[in-house]
Amino acid sequence: MDLPTILAATTAIGTAAYGLVDSSKAFKGGVSNIGYGFVEEALTPFRSALALVNEDAPFELAKANWINGMDVADQKIAIKGLIKLGIAPSTARELAEATPGVNANSLLDISRKLETGAPLEEMELALLARFEGVIDARLDAAFERADQRYRNTARVIAAAIAVVISEIGAFTMVMDGDQGGFLLFLQAFGIGIVAAPLAPIAKDLTSAITAASTSFKAIVR
Repeated sequence: MDLPTILAATTAIGTAAYGLVDSSKAFKGGVSNIGYGFVEEALTPFRSALALVNEDAPFELAKANWINGMDVADQKIAIKGLIKLGIAPSTARELAEATPGVNANSLLDISRKLETGAPLEEMELALLARFEGVIDARLDAAFERADQRYRNTARVIAAAIAVVISEIGAFTMVMDGDQGGFLLFLQAFGIGIVAAPLAPIAKDLTSAITAASTSFKAIVR
């Protein structure tokens, strides 16, 4: 079996493993739930503002957007918009406590003006910008950690599934009379471990190796 064929078989296993991982999303979000805890943790200090928008499920929109795989930048904009929408006299003090450097009385005055539609002074706009800056920093950190946890965990799960698929293939070969024995199962394990991380680039790699091989044969001839 030549190298391109081996790579094609390996990427097929990896693709199948990723497909099985992705299909888990049909069951209450499945693997997509991984990492969301960091997002909710970052939003907890702003619960009162989010509850003002959706009292029964203040984090519902954030979770739905995360599970659906919305672009991270758009998720942050949506969340920040909800928090700003929740700035009110009843939530101002709690929100100020959650954002260092933001004066509670000043934020209270801003919330009252926002309710009445009164224009904000320059210092109040600066304070509101500081408030948004703190939210941005917390969301950036939360989404980075969440995305890292999701990607790493999904890869580990995909690798485990790829190993199982490879070992099933090896078992089938042994049952058909292949004499590889333990070595065959060991090779299947190695292929399974490599298959998951190789799958996203295997197509390009296979094409490159095939092209290089063809060029080399042409030169030799």
